Amino acid sequence: MAMPEFLRIITGDAKAFTNGTANANAAWSCTGFEDRQLTDKYPICPEGSSLVRTSKFQSCWDGQNIDSANHRDHVAFAAPKTGVCPNGFQGIPQLVQRLVYDVDAPSLNDNGRSSAFYAVDGFPEQMHKPITDHGDFVNVFDEQLMNTMVECINTGRECQ
Repeated sequence: MAMPEFLRIITGDAKAFTNGTANANAAWSCTGFEDRQLTDKYPICPEGSSLVRTSKFQSCWDGQNIDSANHRDHVAFAAPKTGVCPNGFQGIPQLVQRLVYDVDAPSLNDNGRSSAFYAVDGFPEQMHKPITDHGDFVNVFDEQLMNTMVECINTGRECQ
């Protein structure tokens, strides 16, 4: 069964600070140090290194529903060690978002006064915690166009 032309997926939880971390999913690191992933705090990157936010979306689909009330129940994560989807789910291409931010490291000697601490999260009621980072994906492309875009993006070309 092919992936539907319209599919909505959310990864992470914008309210993870109050909801708990069950759906928290963002990982944070620095360029050159991406083997070290943080989920509960923002890293302080050394000079010459940039902040990296990585969000992995679910790669298993129930084969029927294009959405669900919580935007999660119709999709699932594959088992980390085996890549196998849960029973009743089939594999779909996994979207991985990797965003790089050019953020100055905070000044630790003066508690961030001369170079402020940063928070990428814009939700003050969630205390600007990195665990609240989340992403949405809505696929609205037909299979031929999606395959063309995936091929272009995955080969590193400039796509139009």
